[in-house]
Amino acid sequence: MSELYQRIAAAVDTIPLFDTHEHFYDEATRLNAKKEVDLFYFLHYVECDIKSAGSPDEAGEFAGGTLSTDEKRRRFLKYWPYVQDTGYGRAFRIMANDLWDVAEINERTYDLLADRAANFARPGFYKTVLRDRANIARSIRIVWAGQNSLCDLDYLFPAPVFDNFVGPTSRADIRKLEAQTDTRIHSLRDLETALDAAFDKRQNEGMVAVKIFLAYRRNLDFAHTATAAAEAALQRVLVALPPSPLGVDETKPLQDYMVHQIVQRAVERKLPVKIHTGYQNSNDNVFANGKPEPLINLVMSYPTARFVFLHCGWPYTDQVLAFAKMFPNVFPDMAWAHILAPGMAQRLLHDLLDTVPSNKILGFGGDYNFAEGAYAHAKLARAGISKVLTKRVEEGVFSEEQALVIAKRIMHDNAAALYGFPSPDA
Repeated sequence: MSELYQRIAAAVDTIPLFDTHEHFYDEATRLNAKKEVDLFYFLHYVECDIKSAGSPDEAGEFAGGTLSTDEKRRRFLKYWPYVQDTGYGRAFRIMANDLWDVAEINERTYDLLADRAANFARPGFYKTVLRDRANIARSIRIVWAGQNSLCDLDYLFPAPVFDNFVGPTSRADIRKLEAQTDTRIHSLRDLETALDAAFDKRQNEGMVAVKIFLAYRRNLDFAHTATAAAEAALQRVLVALPPSPLGVDETKPLQDYMVHQIVQRAVERKLPVKIHTGYQNSNDNVFANGKPEPLINLVMSYPTARFVFLHCGWPYTDQVLAFAKMFPNVFPDMAWAHILAPGMAQRLLHDLLDTVPSNKILGFGGDYNFAEGAYAHAKLARAGISKVLTKRVEEGVFSEEQALVIAKRIMHDNAAALYGFPSPDA
């Protein structure tokens, strides 16, 4: 590596990361679940690549499921050579090398790897792994419906998902909402009252943003919907009983109406709205559902909302670039990108810096179920960001000094400002 890269990389390593997107629990909950954590727990994304490489697709093949431990081991060792150099594989190798002190992953080292992965977690390891080694100042954690926030409000802050208010398909779903909010739901007005109760509860738990996860179920075309049409759809849901719930298409008027209600409440409470765009995890999703283009209706309808386009919409990144360039209220977020495809992430960052004002770019989100993954992703992200900045300095786009100013923006300050936290220099 050039001397310039070494200087920039050394400086980038000192910049605290604001981690915009995670799925792991607080440390106490993770330690209490220690019996459930084995090597296969950490395969997470790697399992997707293993299935893509040809391993038979069985639900919960590694993390749970009915396969024996010996069969899981056999499949992992068979397919690992094919996936070890993908972004997911490289992140797993970083965990093995840096955290578990296993330099090579093969049949000879497998038992050692499995033992060290399963027994790595100890009280205080979040501080060691996240703060001390990864230099992550804060992380935002996605909280699902019905879960407690499980965040410590020091390094881990909640961004709840309210999709359960968008997509009820039967009376059973409504009963769950009633239990969660202590609200009887017989009408659309009641459903909105329940949504208000859910927002109040989450805000009391320290909510810093709202997450919309609907691309895993449908497209992102959230039309303006008349109250009467939404009410009619809800009344059909109220009389639908398992095992015959309504389909997604049948409840679209209700879904669209409630998405607008969620955005309106986020605006009122000055909360950013994080939207999953683009590719989805696992091997059986319709990633075209995540095309960002249909979101133009939502973005133009709420100019004071702040929309975060997670994952920069890959493989539809050009659409996100256009949104972020045109609309002041759209923020491109590179969460997941540096492990999803490291080379793509570097090309994307070049394009973002060419296209989008640098105070809007969110440069890192780990998007893992465990803190060890955030560490590995952070290491890949810092290397990728350093390479991009070095190249731009070499090309004369900006000076070395300016490169580090931009690095601090995209790695920390932009996200801190968006989610309401002070800069470390403040």
